[in-house]
Amino acid sequence: MGGDGDKKRKKTHRQVHKRKGIAKQWRKGTGRWQYDGEGESDDDQLDRKLSNPRQYHLVSEDEERDALVLQTGGPLAILLDEGEELRARPRRSTTTENPDATLVAIGDRVRYLPMGEDEAVITHVYARDSFLLRTSIRDAEYAQVLVANIDQVIVTAAATDELLRPGLIDRYLVAAAMGGIHARICINKIDLPDRDGEEFIDELATMYEQVGYEVLRTSCVTGQGLDELRAAVEGKLSAFSGHSGVGKTSLLNQLIPELDEKISALSDQSQRGMHTTTRSTLFPLPSGGWIADTPGIREFGLFQFDASDLHTYFPEFLRFADDCRFPSCTHTHEPDCGVKAAVEREDIHPLRYRNYLQILESEDDDAS
Repeated sequence: MGGDGDKKRKKTHRQVHKRKGIAKQWRKGTGRWQYDGEGESDDDQLDRKLSNPRQYHLVSEDEERDALVLQTGGPLAILLDEGEELRARPRRSTTTENPDATLVAIGDRVRYLPMGEDEAVITHVYARDSFLLRTSIRDAEYAQVLVANIDQVIVTAAATDELLRPGLIDRYLVAAAMGGIHARICINKIDLPDRDGEEFIDELATMYEQVGYEVLRTSCVTGQGLDELRAAVEGKLSAFSGHSGVGKTSLLNQLIPELDEKISALSDQSQRGMHTTTRSTLFPLPSGGWIADTPGIREFGLFQFDASDLHTYFPEFLRFADDCRFPSCTHTHEPDCGVKAAVEREDIHPLRYRNYLQILESEDDDAS
């Protein structure tokens, strides 16, 4: 019986090298895989190396330069240095001043080494002045940076039942405040709702405007609100962020008429290793400034926020928090809570308070 078992094991201890197509067999005495039969000769190996010459030339650290990250996605980034665009990759030894977060994001300022025509390696990522980030879907201890060093985020929703999600809007607003970014709200596709839908949008816009947020209502079909949107982004570094399908790309096409040409040019630069569904891109605006297009998302987890500080990112809560009996009040179950009393009087909109509670509950779920 033992002999039959050994034969079976010997048959299974074989694999085929993907590149060479040569079978390999496990050599028990050496404790490693060895080629079974004739492998690649020295002449074959030399021919292979000569047919794939080094892509880069040797450079000195004295040649390091600064650049702006225009595009990210996959293993590549597109950098801008004094009007010239070049394709770059981080190297294994790339240093960063932003630990526990995405290494390179659009809007980042980086150091790089030129490695040939339109090629570079990123050597260092500078500290971010501001950032919009969420919890990574792969690791809750890691921050996914959507965009860095921007002045404002345009939180974009659409005037449809499934794409007008106040809960997601509030998560973006909190994330913007945490990252030191000014936020505006844009309700797009405003030409779609019926009378009842218009009334709901009016109520929603009023709710946000009363607590200090500007709400833009836009339509790429009728042109409504597009002039106001252009004025809001002129001369600033901005980013569109929101749920998938809300029309961010259509708005970008209105702001940048030659957008298709710019996308095509960047795609040519980054055709190796980029994936369009995960690509983030920074575009120059004709009137001055920049605007970032970030991939649409369906879920937005706030990264490592302190539950006791969450109310500070809801501006209307601050006015009533001093009336709470307990300084560490979470405004959920405590007695004599000034915020809960304000909700009952409707000095705080019940929908905003409900969204606040949902964010707290999601934080508890992540911690458990």
